[in-house]
Amino acid sequence: MNERAVIDRVDASLAGAAPLPRDNGELVFEEPWQGRALGMGVAVMERFGIPGDEFRTHLVSAIRSHAGPPGESPATAYYAAWVDALEELLRERRLIEP
Repeated sequence: MNERAVIDRVDASLAGAAPLPRDNGELVFEEPWQGRALGMGVAVMERFGIPGDEFRTHLVSAIRSHAGPPGESPATAYYAAWVDALEELLRERRLIEP
């Protein structure tokens, strides 16, 4: 499956609960690390067969608990929560050490 199709599938699984940041329909990346975080998460989900709904549960929880610095942009807060959710999911599945 090509990269765009995989991202579209992950995006669809997040819609409604924790949609990817967009502006005029285009994905928002304010800093290079944000795009890399998205790509890394999508690659991990694809490689290990992690369903989007399983990741979505972790992402929603991470978004709720994320307490970023004052003035943090919505995109930065989202991708920081994305990384936290991915780390938690990988720890839960014992793919990384605590």
